[in-house]
Amino acid sequence: MLKTDDMTEQTQQPKLFDRVDILLATLAGVLALALYVRTLASGVLPGDSGEFQVLAYQVGITHNTGYPVYILLAKLFITLVPAGSVAYRVNLFSAFMGALAVGGVYLSAKVLSRSTWAALVGALALTVSYTLWSQAVIAEIYTPAAAFLSAVWLLVLAWYKTGSKRALFAAGLCGGLGLGIHSNLSIVAPAVGIFLLLNWKRWRELWRPALLGALLGTACYLVAFFAIDLHAPPANVFNASYGPARSAWGLSEADIASPVKRVWANMSAMQWRIRMFPDPQTDTPKNAGKYVDGLGREFSPWLVFLAAAGLIVLFIRDWRVGVLFVIALVVHWFFYFNYRVSDQYVFFIPSYMWLAMLAAIALGGVSWVVGRLLPSRAAQVAVNTGLMLAVLYIGVLPLLTSRWKAVRQSNIPFIGDEHYVVDKSFKASYQQVRQIVTDLEPNAIVFEGWRLLWPYWYAAQIEQSRSDLRFIEQYPIHETPGLPASTVEFIRANLAQHPIYLAAYQAEVVQAGLRLDPVTIDDEQFFKVERP
Repeated sequence: MLKTDDMTEQTQQPKLFDRVDILLATLAGVLALALYVRTLASGVLPGDSGEFQVLAYQVGITHNTGYPVYILLAKLFITLVPAGSVAYRVNLFSAFMGALAVGGVYLSAKVLSRSTWAALVGALALTVSYTLWSQAVIAEIYTPAAAFLSAVWLLVLAWYKTGSKRALFAAGLCGGLGLGIHSNLSIVAPAVGIFLLLNWKRWRELWRPALLGALLGTACYLVAFFAIDLHAPPANVFNASYGPARSAWGLSEADIASPVKRVWANMSAMQWRIRMFPDPQTDTPKNAGKYVDGLGREFSPWLVFLAAAGLIVLFIRDWRVGVLFVIALVVHWFFYFNYRVSDQYVFFIPSYMWLAMLAAIALGGVSWVVGRLLPSRAAQVAVNTGLMLAVLYIGVLPLLTSRWKAVRQSNIPFIGDEHYVVDKSFKASYQQVRQIVTDLEPNAIVFEGWRLLWPYWYAAQIEQSRSDLRFIEQYPIHETPGLPASTVEFIRANLAQHPIYLAAYQAEVVQAGLRLDPVTIDDEQFFKVERP
């Protein structure tokens, strides 16, 4: 039975959504899913995407920061969806989570804009934005992270509007769990924390559910991390990269043998710390300029203008929620403006979600004015429908039509774009990888670059059941260039039992007294390690 307090809470809380809202949120999500599936990558992918395809299937810890909750959710998804290859289903998981993010943005935008049509425009604008779309068609963690962020945002707003303790508990739970999807969920914490402090008069209803939810979510994240780390399938990242190269980060054999030390090394982003805040005075203005220049491929100028206007409208309506948005945007921008990675643009998806909501708020303000000026309900509906179609035509449709040829042909629209994971040459590269795996001698160890490392694992472990082969990253990112000393030690220790091949000549191996003989396997050159 429900407790009295629970029954009172259920009966007294105002309803945020009606059936139309749920229907339109579902419609926005279904349209997004249809677009993403139509342009979905169909097979094995290079780099991080290939890693996620392999380790979602094998259930293994990935590169920093581990992403254990993502791995478990992706595994569940590909188990429940039987159609297509493993690689295709992991790609499809990104599309599904991207669609959930779009539906969540619709619901948050409806709460804030008080207009169904304005919220729908915001959701559809986000659907065709470059970065969300480009990440929704490949195996990646950014659309699942967007889905969790949309849930946190919506649940915090639901608590604010209704006083629901359950909503606040669920927000904390999603936030804690979301750390195992992507660490950018933690960057939202300052904004949410300050927002809660601004509502300090309601502290009796907020501190306990928020804290308990966050603690439970974080605990589940840690349990998932340790469970997957201990599961340790053949292709886990410590087997494929960090273990042999451990000295690059000051790790000993004892360190990588300890679950606690392994998990901490991974979740604390040991590999990427050197890329964080190396020179804020230079990087902040430079990357802020790049961000502004890049907005044109995310939204039309009309939508960007509406987002700016929406922030003003929001402060007029409710300054506390305005502060929530401002802090979230500023903290997010400042951190990622100072993160030096080649694919920096993918980390800005949260900001695009907030901008889509702000644009909807501005349109909701227009709808409010229409309601004040036109007393007739029929006239209001007619004008608002016309405004929605006009904004969709000038603000959303151009981004879709610019990629319509690829949509019609069921191709990925972003192939060949700078820093995009997929290019035209990869399909042929993967065919060669498959043949090399077939022809490798038993028990071989192959050192390869990150781009092809995971396709090798996929071909060997998932397609050809060659569990005797091992593939190791030859050039892991670390502060000191060159082959780590522990990698040379690893080669020495395994040379008697395994044929060892390097994808490129490595002087450190020769300097260690070993020989590198050029060999060709299926038209691809390697260097086989031999004793002198």
